[in-house]
Amino acid sequence: MAAKPLYAGMGLHDAIRSAFMGNYEYLQVLDKVKKSDMSLDIARSVFRTHFNASLRSNAVVGAEIGQQYRMSLSRKLSDGSRVEAGVYTSQFDTSALSEFRVQYTRPLFSDPERSGVLALNKAERDKKYSQRVSEVGAEELTARVIQAWYRAYLAEQGIAVQRTALDASNKLVAAVKAKYVNDLASGFDIEQAELNAARSRQTVKDSEALLENDLDRLKILLGLNPEDEVDFDFSLLADRQVSDIPEEVEVLQQMALNHRLEIIAIKESRDFALQRMNIINKRVGPPIDLSIHYALVGRGGSLGDTFEVDDRRIGVGLNVSTDFALATEKNQAKLAVLEYEQAERSYRYITATVKTEIRRAVRQMSRYEEKSLLARKTVELGEKRFMLAKKRYDDGQIDVIELLENQRDLAQLRQSSLTATIDLELARLNLDLISGQLRDKWQLPQANQM
Repeated sequence: MAAKPLYAGMGLHDAIRSAFMGNYEYLQVLDKVKKSDMSLDIARSVFRTHFNASLRSNAVVGAEIGQQYRMSLSRKLSDGSRVEAGVYTSQFDTSALSEFRVQYTRPLFSDPERSGVLALNKAERDKKYSQRVSEVGAEELTARVIQAWYRAYLAEQGIAVQRTALDASNKLVAAVKAKYVNDLASGFDIEQAELNAARSRQTVKDSEALLENDLDRLKILLGLNPEDEVDFDFSLLADRQVSDIPEEVEVLQQMALNHRLEIIAIKESRDFALQRMNIINKRVGPPIDLSIHYALVGRGGSLGDTFEVDDRRIGVGLNVSTDFALATEKNQAKLAVLEYEQAERSYRYITATVKTEIRRAVRQMSRYEEKSLLARKTVELGEKRFMLAKKRYDDGQIDVIELLENQRDLAQLRQSSLTATIDLELARLNLDLISGQLRDKWQLPQANQM
């Protein structure tokens, strides 16, 4: 009893859904999206309220031992300033001090990068970028599944044609042997017919092995185990409206520039690099922080005595950290310019590449349309030739050998026509993919609907 297929009647839409759920490379892309979500949350945490605490033990020369405690809440604002409120205490054997301090620190030369706003913007942009990459990956995966599906369908149909040719070759052998009995054919004719039949038999075996390899690759692409039994229901997309290309090459190129997600992503990367370069180039000096604080201070012989306020203090502070040659700031400015130039160069390169891809795809599609039309006309002529041969055979004008040869030739012509049709469909698929029209023109499952 044959084993029941693990997946019965899997159509193309089912295959695409399976790929979205199990394809290794696509799942890796989705993991990057999750990582970008976490990175964005980390970037946002800079502007959340933070709790700070510390405990330190000290020994004063003279064998006096004490502890210092510190607890505070701090929050960084979007302009780079910081607000902090906390309690600070120190206690020794003979004295103690407590201080409640509120402090506000503001940078004199604030900008979005130093304040952390630019890093937050970058994290948000990276998240959008990773989401777009996942969408691009879904489209490319869909195209790869369709390509593999069509190739397997073509191989399966090809085997059927080759089996028909093999059957015709076997009948030819029998017919030649019958003629040989009647002295109408030679031994060489029999050997030639048997050799042709053996070649047809070997072609079928080779095609079956290649189909098995194609099916294994298709299963891996769909996230399945190659050992799984899958009953693929191979067919072409019949619900897609096939039409000629109404758009000019320039229109398709502009559609690609407007809709291709990777182009949008690299354009945003370039704009971000330009923004960062302008921010850094406008800096007037190293980071300098000005702080002001107000504190209530209590002193006493024990920690409990310090809860009564003895002093009220107001303080001002200034903090700067840089090297004397300002090398850090200068190198940051040069690096920002270099990063922008690289991003601009990448944008120009991918724009030119996409335009070239569109032109190449249009030329390829035009060529395949001509081949498909020629193949259809050839099949029509082959069908007429076979019908004529069948009529002549019925009238006794030709023998069965010539009829079988015509039948075999017609099967091969139909296989060539099917190959041309699939090549044309894949050319359309490629053009729709690179011009950003795949989701709109092909009625296929979407990754965001899984």
